[in-house]
Amino acid sequence: MSVKSMQARVNPVYLTAKTAVCLMVQAGIPGADKIVHALDLDNNAPLQDMADAETILGNALVVEAKYRTMCRLIEASGYQTCVDLPCGYTPKAIHMTEHDRNFVGLDLPIVVKEVEPIIRQLAGHAENVSFHGVDATNRTSLKTALHSLAGPLCISTEGMMMYFSDDEADTVIANIQCLLGEHGGCWITPDPEYALQFWGTFRAVFGEESLAKLMMTKNAAQGQSAVTALGNSFIIEPTDIPASQARVEALLAKHGLKAEKVNLGEHMPELSVYKQLGPEQIARFKEAMCHCHYWVITLDEAKEIQTDGLMEEQPFELQYTVKKGILHLSLRGRLDTISAPKLLMVWEEVHAGGSVEGVRIDCARLEYISSAGIRLLLEIQENCSRHIVFSGANAKVKEILQQKGFEKMEGS
Repeated sequence: MSVKSMQARVNPVYLTAKTAVCLMVQAGIPGADKIVHALDLDNNAPLQDMADAETILGNALVVEAKYRTMCRLIEASGYQTCVDLPCGYTPKAIHMTEHDRNFVGLDLPIVVKEVEPIIRQLAGHAENVSFHGVDATNRTSLKTALHSLAGPLCISTEGMMMYFSDDEADTVIANIQCLLGEHGGCWITPDPEYALQFWGTFRAVFGEESLAKLMMTKNAAQGQSAVTALGNSFIIEPTDIPASQARVEALLAKHGLKAEKVNLGEHMPELSVYKQLGPEQIARFKEAMCHCHYWVITLDEAKEIQTDGLMEEQPFELQYTVKKGILHLSLRGRLDTISAPKLLMVWEEVHAGGSVEGVRIDCARLEYISSAGIRLLLEIQENCSRHIVFSGANAKVKEILQQKGFEKMEGS
């Protein structure tokens, strides 16, 4: 099995980024068509889960509003370097370099390997572009990617936070706070109110049919990303906006961060998708977007920054033996997007022999498990006749495992 196929199995969420760039073509965003062609996606295969043309139109409207507004806010920040996390397959790097900015694209290794050569060929100022494979929950990978940058950063996070568990979202926020503490700058994201933007957009454009089209969109996103829920403590719930907004603000404050909420309706430029809408639909959409905000997040100098959990991370190590049909694993460091393919490679090797009935994992030196690691462990469990047994897990790892249904713990 190739490295790429292993990365795809542990990181299916990358497929949502291909859906986004196909929607950008539908919205007429410059450069998106060339990227889609280079990816051999001219058949719009990622959009096939949205068989309804109107659902595709609604998603294209959301995507174009986010892309163009985010570009505008990044430029308005005044910072010279844009760090896009995740960068996906969008033409944002081309746009930023055309506007005399440096662009740093951070994403899963599988995405970076595909998109970097495409952007370098298309960008007029490729020398101002760099890409790095990272895991957003892995602080070391983020710091390593940005260590050579001087001056403040404008970190943009668009369409990522909703795919995380509560624990992962908390970890990512802590990591971004750490980066802002080292480099200065700001973090711009529409993600806390992504559900509000989708709900307002579809209701304005499709009226009574909006709920069915939203469900089609949600099912497509969950199917591509392999997540069970598109939400966490960082996401505002349309059914309880005041309480969930206060929760998000408290989460940021916990990490020494504060937010300025920028009204989307007041900063959104004219959109190409308007050509496919009627005047009343456009008017309702613009009005709905006046109730949505993008968040510009910065360090709150008045608060003491919490440093819990910011100890030095250990590099991933894996040792294994097979005895009497049991795979014995010893894991060190983090089992996440970057390291999970290494475990998958070992599993495929020993499982191919057909003699593995169960797995025992020594977690004494395992610091963290992300959703990518959990996804792989669940796959391994499905192919074993016995329950996976974990030993020596710290409190954090034990909590994550038990939340996902792994109950066999020894010496924890």
